[in-house]
Amino acid sequence: MKFDVENFTKTYKGTKWYIEENHFKEFLKDIENEELIKNLVFCNDYLSVPPIAAYVKYRSDLYHDKIEKKEKLVLGACFGYLFKFAGLGYTDSKSVWVGDKTTDIKNASYFIK
Repeated sequence: MKFDVENFTKTYKGTKWYIEENHFKEFLKDIENEELIKNLVFCNDYLSVPPIAAYVKYRSDLYHDKIEKKEKLVLGACFGYLFKFAGLGYTDSKSVWVGDKTTDIKNASYFIK
């Protein structure tokens, strides 16, 4: 699995600002953790829990307050790229209600093969 940052910013316009942020750097480190990826895939495939929802719970040390709208969108784009373009083989997504009170994430997508 390869998360190509340059291709990510071309695929998801308006995300370039995020690549210098600490949260993005932590995301890149975290996706190297095979156990975490397996858990995110399990939550996505079997529980229909969007990866962003599972991830912000896993990284509650980083995501312990409300997240600004633009960061929620770009973090969602990170997972969209990861699941659809970085080798996990997903081709579609479905938006569902998350309603996370801590981060204020209301809707998010899980991915479909």
